Amino acid sequence: MNIYEKIAINILYYMDKLQKDEEFQKQCPGITAGEYLVVKTGIKPKRLNNILTGKGKTRLDEVYKIAMVLNVKISDIITQEVKQIED
Repeated sequence: MNIYEKIAINILYYMDKLQKDEEFQKQCPGITAGEYLVVKTGIKPKRLNNILTGKGKTRLDEVYKIAMVLNVKISDIITQEVKQIED
């Protein structure tokens, strides 16, 4: 697994946490975490999809924007440790 795939998995982990957050669901009913990221970061949907599938090389400025919107540290996304999404 390369670093871009690890970053993608970690972003998906934090997106999953956001999607399950009750406060997010109340404030943004009917909005997915992906749609929220697109609007708040300004990253185009196709580009975000490439980032989340590990097909595109994620730039540091994109990681920064995503981390700010997800309210996590950049180091939580760019790490050798891969987060596990809980069911």
